[in-house]
Amino acid sequence: MKNQEQNQSTRVRKKKFHMAISIGISAGILWGLMSLVMYYLQFTDVGPSIFAKPFLNPDYDLKWQGHFVGVGFFIFYALIAAFLYAKFLAKYKSPWVGIAYGLALWAFVFIVLNPLLNLTKPLKELGWNTNSVMFSLFILIGLFIGYSLSAEFNNQEE
Repeated sequence: MKNQEQNQSTRVRKKKFHMAISIGISAGILWGLMSLVMYYLQFTDVGPSIFAKPFLNPDYDLKWQGHFVGVGFFIFYALIAAFLYAKFLAKYKSPWVGIAYGLALWAFVFIVLNPLLNLTKPLKELGWNTNSVMFSLFILIGLFIGYSLSAEFNNQEE
């Protein structure tokens, strides 16, 4: 009996792991490309290349190649964000947890990492449009990851 419970527990963990991969990649593709579209439509001055800036050649920073590499890094970071959410927050059923997670991700990128890695101009210099678009984007990322994973994990338990 105990061995059967361990096997079921292992299956649930593997399924959660695979679901986190699926949601993370989907979130990265969807919202990374949305970031690219918002940049090219000039809703924001910050393109997806900022997510790869520490690894990019400065010549490609603002070119289309840099932005597509940035989308690739965005997918990787969304995957990490999905794993973290799955590990620590998926037990909560409220969409507000996902929104708060998105706010935390935004704060981490623009308040913590930006000054350390010089990803873009300081937050005060970015302007209202850029700040509001990026703030909204990160809220949507957190909501997408959070609500998708919470709904899936809580439906599995029932």
